[in-house]
Amino acid sequence: MPGDMRIAWRVSLILLMLAASRSSKASLAKLHILNDAIRSNQIDRLKDATTAGAKILPWNLRVEPAFARAIDFVVGERLATWTKAGGRASLQLTISGTAAATELEGIENALELERIIITEHAKKLTETRVSELLGERSAA
Repeated sequence: MPGDMRIAWRVSLILLMLAASRSSKASLAKLHILNDAIRSNQIDRLKDATTAGAKILPWNLRVEPAFARAIDFVVGERLATWTKAGGRASLQLTISGTAAATELEGIENALELERIIITEHAKKLTETRVSELLGERSAA
């Protein structure tokens, strides 16, 4: 079975995304954009979206039910808690979630490409930028 069809892959991605975000917190919209970029190989588009001064093109957000179930699992296992960021429903890592993410980061050869993408873009994908990508605020 391909990795992206396994819940462990998705849970690992969520933990890494949250760990790489400011304050270990990210909105659901941000998580879905990062997930969409990784799953549909839109890395160049994500680079454009996180480059300062780059023109913002709307992101047609695709919400995946399997990703949503993985989010529910992360919360259910108390690896993250619900909060708000930028006025949106968000997740923040708990102590055990931070420990799990740290453990994941220490595993060589696991999620190599995904970790590179997340490390490079998660902090740059601010909630303001997410709003611009979703057409909620006009780009400056």
